[in-house]
Amino acid sequence: PYAGRVGDKKPGRAEGSRGGFEENLNREQSQRMEERIAALLEDIDQQGKKLTGSMSLKELLAYKAKVKAFMEEVLSGMLKYAKSSTMDRRGRHRIYTLVKRINKELEQLTEEMLGEQKNRLKILEKVDNIRGLLVDLYT
Repeated sequence: PYAGRVGDKKPGRAEGSRGGFEENLNREQSQRMEERIAALLEDIDQQGKKLTGSMSLKELLAYKAKVKAFMEEVLSGMLKYAKSSTMDRRGRHRIYTLVKRINKELEQLTEEMLGEQKNRLKILEKVDNIRGLLVDLYT
C-alpha cells in the first residue's frame, strides 16, 4: 500500500495512460481511413461516370485501377482490424464472397466493353452493381 500524504496521487501509470493513448490513436487512424475510403469511393463514382459517358477502354482501365485501390485500402484496414480482434468465420467468408463478386462484375464489365455492341445501360448497371458491392465490402 502507498503511504503518502493525503491528496498525493499513488505513483504508477501516468494520467492519460497507454490505453487512452492507444484508443485515441486507433480512433484517429479509423477516421483517416474512413476519409480515404470516402475519397476513393468518390473517385470511383467520377470515373464510373466518365466510363459510361465515353465507353472507352482507357476509362475502363482507369476505373478498374480505382476499384483495385479501393479494395486494397479496405482489405488492408480489415487485416489490421483482424490482428487486433478476432473475426468469426462468417465475417471472413462474407469478405471473400464479396471480393469474388466484385471481380466477377469487373470481368463482365470488361467483356461488355470489349463486345461488338456496347450496351450503355448494361455498362451503367455493372458500374452500379460494383459500387454497391464496394459499399457492402466497407460496411
